[in-house]
Amino acid sequence: MNETTTTKPKKTNVAGGAASRRGRSRTTANAAVKVEKDDSKPAAKRRTSSRRAAVKKEDDVEETKATKKKGAAKIKKEPTAASKKEVTKVKKEDSTTTAPIPRKKRSFVVKKEVVKKESSTAAAAAVVKKESKKKKGGVKRSSSDSSSDGSNNNTTTTTTTITAPSTKRVKKESIPTAIVTAPRTTRSRSRSGSSSSRRGGSKSSKKKPMRPVVVDIIPATDNRIIPHDFGLKRESFNGENFTYGIAHYDADQRDNSLLCKGYVTDIFQQLYRAEVRLYSRCYHACGPFRKLASSFLTCISLQSNTQTNYRTEPYMDDQEDVNEKMRAILIDWLVDVHLKFRLVPETLHLCVHIIDRYCSLADVSRIKLQLVGVTALLLACKHEEIYPPEVRDCVYITDRAYDRQEVLDMEQSILRVLEWKISLPTAFPFLDRFLSLTKASPMTRHAATYYMERTLQEHDMLVFRPSMVVAASVILALNNPAIRLNEEDYDRELPGLSKVLMEYTEFDEAKLYDCMFLVAEKVSAPVETASRRQLVAVKRKYESRKYLQVSFLENPDVKHVRQAQRRRNR
Repeated sequence: MNETTTTKPKKTNVAGGAASRRGRSRTTANAAVKVEKDDSKPAAKRRTSSRRAAVKKEDDVEETKATKKKGAAKIKKEPTAASKKEVTKVKKEDSTTTAPIPRKKRSFVVKKEVVKKESSTAAAAAVVKKESKKKKGGVKRSSSDSSSDGSNNNTTTTTTTITAPSTKRVKKESIPTAIVTAPRTTRSRSRSGSSSSRRGGSKSSKKKPMRPVVVDIIPATDNRIIPHDFGLKRESFNGENFTYGIAHYDADQRDNSLLCKGYVTDIFQQLYRAEVRLYSRCYHACGPFRKLASSFLTCISLQSNTQTNYRTEPYMDDQEDVNEKMRAILIDWLVDVHLKFRLVPETLHLCVHIIDRYCSLADVSRIKLQLVGVTALLLACKHEEIYPPEVRDCVYITDRAYDRQEVLDMEQSILRVLEWKISLPTAFPFLDRFLSLTKASPMTRHAATYYMERTLQEHDMLVFRPSMVVAASVILALNNPAIRLNEEDYDRELPGLSKVLMEYTEFDEAKLYDCMFLVAEKVSAPVETASRRQLVAVKRKYESRKYLQVSFLENPDVKHVRQAQRRRNR
């Protein structure tokens, strides 16, 4: 009989399956909660936890490496005698080679350890004691050094500043240091007090004041204010022998180095000598023979090796297209330009001097006269000013009547005609010197300067030397009674012909009076052009408060000088 096999179905635990499913769901829920909690943590905490885990892993790796090394060291065999010898040789070679010093420590103090025997240390200590007796404060010892002497320690250290690398590297902590300053083999430039203070001496060093240079003050002799050979004229002056000392009238200003009172006498003797040569060795050619005379005198100067000098005497008779009025208009315009550019007074005087010298040697057309004037101003600025104006400024100030190339061409023409001789004595240095000699007041100074600048426009004043015109202007300013009233110095008497000035210059009184008459006449009468237009640039300039408004004062008059001179002679 056929038996049918039936498979019994497996019993499933329904309750258990449900429980397992519940457990799985709980674990997934707990994991989700943990993930939410981790997401809620700040990013910084998560980074720190990850760093800690990384550090732990590195520590574990290092521990495993260390254990491996220890095991390998145990397994190694003991070294033989031959290998020991090779190791000692290598160590000796390493000790002889110089160890590189770090880059930062090469320029600093490096400590060198010097190991000696007991005898050498005792000898070094004796030498140090002798040197310390000679120089106080030359040796500084620390407590470690004193203890090393008592305990017969064999190591002493010296601090020396070196740039080469040392032969050994020594740790600073393992060496007892004793600072010893090495004695100087050369003599110190500083004084003993300052050297002891640098070495730590208790005495404070005081700098001794410098000894002032003793200069003799030359007094007045033989009823004269000006000492012998201290005047403007000196026959023995040749540019090599100089005066010694300072005159008594310059002694109160000898501390002012800008005035050069120790050399001022020789300086003005040289200026006066150059002025005399300029106005005595002169020529005045006429018309077409002017260039021939210029070349002829140039050849003579080259053969005799002397300086060719040109006199700025009246030259308008030789000019065909230019007259005195045009020259006055040009200088009046240059005064305004000088004031606008804020130039020094020396520049204006040198500019007029260059114009007169050039016009006395070359024919100038009416169209080129302003070009000559502005180019002469440019040359004077290059000679006197710290920051001279540029060529484009000169072109602009002429309202572009000339271009840049024309200014440069005229500059070359002027220098070629004057043979590059620009530095010649003008009136301004003499003006400053004469005013300092007479102890003039500020208003007197401005008045004399006003008279001088006013005479620059006058062609007739070229007859006199600049020093003579300056002396006449100063005397007129000193004898102006309006200045005494404005300064409220009623007790001051008018000096007439100043005794100091007359002794210093030794000018002829008759010539000086002629010059004073001409100066007073030109200052009193304003300059007029052909169209009756007055040229008042200089007068307008000195109406400002900067110059104490001296152009508003009473005009100078020679009669005040004569009256004061008669009163003094009585």
